[in-house]
Amino acid sequence: MRKFFILSKVQLRALLTSFRVGGGRKRAFSGWTALLLMAGLCLYISGIYSFSLGGQLAAAGCLELLLLLMPTLAVMAGLMFTAFAAQGVVFGGKDADLLLSMPVGAFTVLLAKLMALYAENLVFCGFLVLPAGAAWLWFGGGGGVMFLARLAVGTLFLTLLPTVLSLAAGFLLSWLGGRAGNRKVINLLLYALLLVVVFFVIIQMNVGTGAIISGTMGGDPSGAWTGWGVPFLLFQRGVCGDWETLVMFCLLASVPVLAAAWLFARYYQAVLTGLHSHGKRPAYRLGRLRAAGRRKALLKKEAARYFGTPIYLFNTGIGLILMVLAGGAAAVMGRNLLDQVALAGLEGFPLLTLSAAAVGFLLATVAVTGSSISLEGRYLWILKESPVPAREALDAKAGFQLLLCGPCVLVCVGGLTFGLGLAVAEGAVLAAFGLAFALFTAPFGLAVNLLFPKLDAVNDMVVVKQSLAAVLSTFGGIGAALACTALVWGLSGLLGELAALGICTVLLLVGSFAAYRWLHTRGVERFGALL
Repeated sequence: MRKFFILSKVQLRALLTSFRVGGGRKRAFSGWTALLLMAGLCLYISGIYSFSLGGQLAAAGCLELLLLLMPTLAVMAGLMFTAFAAQGVVFGGKDADLLLSMPVGAFTVLLAKLMALYAENLVFCGFLVLPAGAAWLWFGGGGGVMFLARLAVGTLFLTLLPTVLSLAAGFLLSWLGGRAGNRKVINLLLYALLLVVVFFVIIQMNVGTGAIISGTMGGDPSGAWTGWGVPFLLFQRGVCGDWETLVMFCLLASVPVLAAAWLFARYYQAVLTGLHSHGKRPAYRLGRLRAAGRRKALLKKEAARYFGTPIYLFNTGIGLILMVLAGGAAAVMGRNLLDQVALAGLEGFPLLTLSAAAVGFLLATVAVTGSSISLEGRYLWILKESPVPAREALDAKAGFQLLLCGPCVLVCVGGLTFGLGLAVAEGAVLAAFGLAFALFTAPFGLAVNLLFPKLDAVNDMVVVKQSLAAVLSTFGGIGAALACTALVWGLSGLLGELAALGICTVLLLVGSFAAYRWLHTRGVERFGALL
């Protein structure tokens, strides 16, 4: 056990130092800071969602459904964000040969590596599930202190589910990537498939929940969790007072992790050797290259990295996908969208402010430039030594994000304008707000990345998901969206909703001008000083 605890401590420290910026004590500080920011985001999202949904479920007499929804969402979020982490930490770690050469069993090594995945998943599960427990007590679910104790124990074991699922997903990604001719394409397709499955499950749960709240679905509300959802049913019944069921859930969650660790440990060295082998690559052929301008070449370079790096694409592109889906769904639903707004308890809320908040929040998640510099890694010197001014290279990185956001904003705003019945002037100002917000977040994320670069990451996953620049650029965008919403809300009573949103748009344009001005002066100097 002593060896296991030592190795686990090393792996957890490696997880924290993967967030580091600079050296010395700043490494641990930046790691804890990024982890706390991630926990705060989960806490905020879950708190808003749990209390808004909990009131509706309590009124419908099925509050227990909240303790089925939030654990399910927590496990899916953990799986989405740690599948590539498992690929890198467990099956692609550079320290595997060193650890396996030590007088430590492979089973102990593998369990210690799983502790890093478990720690990251615990942030998602803990801070997504615990607010649901608070909402349960607030709306009269009962249980008191013992309920909180059961919820804490259940959450610790619930975290094992996304851990073992991400382990399986990481192995599949590594195995197929090592045998396919194009590893990036395989990773892209697998991660896209995972997202499709997750979105399908979320949509089904939302539809079922809406039907239950509206009274159009009878029977047992938990019937949708039969089969695949048995672990979540056991979790919900266990934390609500059934100790025997809670013990059964803990055992059910522990067995797959231990079994998977034992199975992989028996052949760990052989598995790593096989995964690091590569399939047959196509032969290289000489061909004629087409000439292109510098700006076009830089944009093509950014596009090749973005669409060729699955973790980069899906971690920063979910907001773009949701904007297109939201715009399309709003256009298809038409005036029925107002009924869905009323069903969600938002009837009477200013629609233009609500739309601006949704657009701003989705754009805040598209922090492409927050990782753009860091992903250059040790090849940054190529870009710096190329016959391209630093100012032009930075503009291309910010411009690429704008090219991604612009069409998606217009599709989303067009659908919302039609579905919510907004006036043409309101739709035009909403579109201007979305474009101004994108114009602000692109240089803002690039400035953050220049101030907190991470050029020594072991893989792209660390840069996109765990670097301080990626976290700060996302949180900064979310903070800007909240500030804009509060400003429009506060000024609406004095100037009107349309004028308030117009003023907010002008302020964003001023902020974007300041951000671009910084990039072209201090940002160029900072870029030149990077090593």
